[in-house]
Amino acid sequence: MKNKKYIKHILIAAVSSTALIMSGCSEDFLKPDPLSFYEPSKTFTTKEGLESALATCDKHLRNMFFHWENADGAPFTSEYLFSEMAVNGTTDQPSIPGVGVDLITLMQPSAADNASTIRYGYFWDQTFSGIKYANSIITNIDNVEGLDPQLHDEMLGRAYFHRAYRYFNVVFQFKDVPLFTREVQGPKFDYKSTQRSVILDMITKDLEYAVQHVPEVADLAGMVNKGTCRHLLIKCYLATGQFDKAIAEADLLINGSGYSLMTDNFGTFINPMPDVHPVTRNVIWDLHRPENKMAATNKEAIFCMICRNESSSTSIRIRTMRNTVPFWPAAGAIGIMTPDGKQGMDITTTHFNYKKTYGRGVARMRPTNYNQYGLWLDDQTDLRHNVESGNWMVMEKFKYNHPKLFTDGNPYAGKNIRLYGDNGELLCTDTIRNWFNWPHYKTWVEDPNYENSNNYEGGEADWYMFRLAETYLLRAEAYMWKGDAAKAAEDVNTIRKRAHCSKLFTAGEMNMGVIMDERARELYLEEWRHVELSRVSYIFALTGQTDEFGQTYTEETISDNSYWWQRVSKYNNFYNSGIKTRSGVEYTIAPYHIFYPIPQSTVDANREGRINQNKGYAGYEYNVVPFDNLEEAMAAETEYSN
Repeated sequence: MKNKKYIKHILIAAVSSTALIMSGCSEDFLKPDPLSFYEPSKTFTTKEGLESALATCDKHLRNMFFHWENADGAPFTSEYLFSEMAVNGTTDQPSIPGVGVDLITLMQPSAADNASTIRYGYFWDQTFSGIKYANSIITNIDNVEGLDPQLHDEMLGRAYFHRAYRYFNVVFQFKDVPLFTREVQGPKFDYKSTQRSVILDMITKDLEYAVQHVPEVADLAGMVNKGTCRHLLIKCYLATGQFDKAIAEADLLINGSGYSLMTDNFGTFINPMPDVHPVTRNVIWDLHRPENKMAATNKEAIFCMICRNESSSTSIRIRTMRNTVPFWPAAGAIGIMTPDGKQGMDITTTHFNYKKTYGRGVARMRPTNYNQYGLWLDDQTDLRHNVESGNWMVMEKFKYNHPKLFTDGNPYAGKNIRLYGDNGELLCTDTIRNWFNWPHYKTWVEDPNYENSNNYEGGEADWYMFRLAETYLLRAEAYMWKGDAAKAAEDVNTIRKRAHCSKLFTAGEMNMGVIMDERARELYLEEWRHVELSRVSYIFALTGQTDEFGQTYTEETISDNSYWWQRVSKYNNFYNSGIKTRSGVEYTIAPYHIFYPIPQSTVDANREGRINQNKGYAGYEYNVVPFDNLEEAMAAETEYSN
């Protein structure tokens, strides 16, 4: 048994097994945490202890998407603000840099611990928390006596997946990061970054093991299965340039694993507010109803995160409507006005229950023009952008509903709202926050505990992490990297046919941009958009291939110019046009924002070593050569401080 002095050293190293990674630059991390007083050799020497750790890993995945102590800005929203898809629309907070408008000013290493900032500090902390949980299993599983060998391999494979998933995201968010492959056993303050190529190679091998040993069907809902591991392995094969292997794994997932695209209506039909926003039943609507995502009839779902209004352990309000819907009920001078100058909209009135129909949005994610219009190819039959079916919502479908209009007999009461008056005057002064269109089929989530509250924002709901539609698009990408445009077009068109699109692509029209556009249409609010663009940028740099803009890239200069930067600067009309909020703050972004800054608290706490900072941020000039091979990086893990 380890003595009390050694346990104290573990505490000093860090509350979590990621040591200084989770600590701050103050001395607060030295304060004892009762949860840290455990003996690893006892906690993980039973099958039940390992199962509990795996359950924690599964539950923790949800935190990466939705959990945040502040109602504004679920973590996944940050991924879209660093893309061509959206900007922050909360224009009423000019004194708070964290609203995420002027990213050049905001994105500083020292800002990560500010609760009002973009969630990059949260991503960092949650990533290494998840790695901690996975490493606890990986390190101790061989010490469990009497563990059935098959169960041993299954549990180890699941732990490998969890570690791989966190590392996959973090290396495309932060590039080179410290490597942890085992449970931390002592204090250490001399960590060093490891090249992301090394980490990608490691997690690819780990996922190959997982695919061999994790069963096809999970014992419990929300548990990682073989398909989940295979889907992530495909992404790793792409990122490591193993395109033939990516295609082979995608073939198995698409044709030989029991999954299939949902092409017809299925499950429970939910038509929540038929008198206000009628929905004509269609497969896209059914596919995205939380009630259907984990239904036995849904053959497309590969992995869903469980989030239900059943108990505190599964209950997290995901607030999709709050984050992604316009602030339509704004009052005063910034509200939506009638042509005769009266306040037009109200959230409390009984005239059209817009509160429950669309939710109380605050526009934390304000879609770009590309997102709303240009992306859709003017394809009138695409169910994902279809107003007539009820899937897509446009502002002009609202009707003036302020109660005073009705009591005063105003001629505009109950009439469709307008952006411009008879003489061309603007009737909504904050069009950034209060006026835009959105995919209602993706954002509407019942919020039963807030029926009588104006904060009807989107309650608990199961959510896709991986589904087969993305597998098709990953295979299309692999074909495209190999130069097989015809097969790439076939996979993209399979997804488009399911959405009833009239526009299909020929081989001659195919390029990587077509695939990334289709991802944007199909996987909005599911994919981590910034991570995926960063991943594809990395492959362009590795292969030297030319993109649809005629550009080629190198890994050495990726912070100066990248595929991510080309798409953001060309398609995000806020970042590329000098647009300002009504308070005068300009939307800005820079090429180096392909990577987030390493939190300064992490750099400072590592007082005997050097964790590299990314180019473009303060401290980059002090970087050292990172570990460039797995053996050296792993050997350094065991060199603890005295």
